[in-house]
Amino acid sequence: MTDNNKFRLEWIGLRFRARRNELYYSLKDVSNLTGISTGTLNGIEKGKDLTMTNFLTLCHSLEIQPKLFFQEDIVFNSRYSLPPDVQERISINRKLDQLVYHSDFFHLPKRVSEVLNELGIDKSQSNKFSVHLSAYCEEGALEYEQQGNYKEYRKKNQPTLKAPENG
Repeated sequence: MTDNNKFRLEWIGLRFRARRNELYYSLKDVSNLTGISTGTLNGIEKGKDLTMTNFLTLCHSLEIQPKLFFQEDIVFNSRYSLPPDVQERISINRKLDQLVYHSDFFHLPKRVSEVLNELGIDKSQSNKFSVHLSAYCEEGALEYEQQGNYKEYRKKNQPTLKAPENG
């Protein structure tokens, strides 16, 4: 746990204790209200053992709005990073989503090789991309037509609605 998180949990615990004291509740009183053991409550008030369920239960029981605890922005500095292959997969998925949902790229039929070229990806990845593009077909964003030994992908045609006939 980072020092920042430890400090935040300690502050939350102190705020719960202050509110409990304002209401003249003992730990046993709060335990009876919440079903949380006095030992766990004691730990929470010291900045330990706080789960989201206990947090919300205590907010409700002590009549504290949860937003009180989060009025300031929390700075997120990741201590961990995703492996390079996962970062690459996410980047590729974003680029594919951009092509499929937010561009004219697939308005004309495209082969996998054309998609790879557009994304600047080595053609050795074509089998993997066929799987990606098939997933877009399954969800209804694209459709394909078999052309000999390859497929051509395009945006799925939206059915045109007929105007009701008078009569």
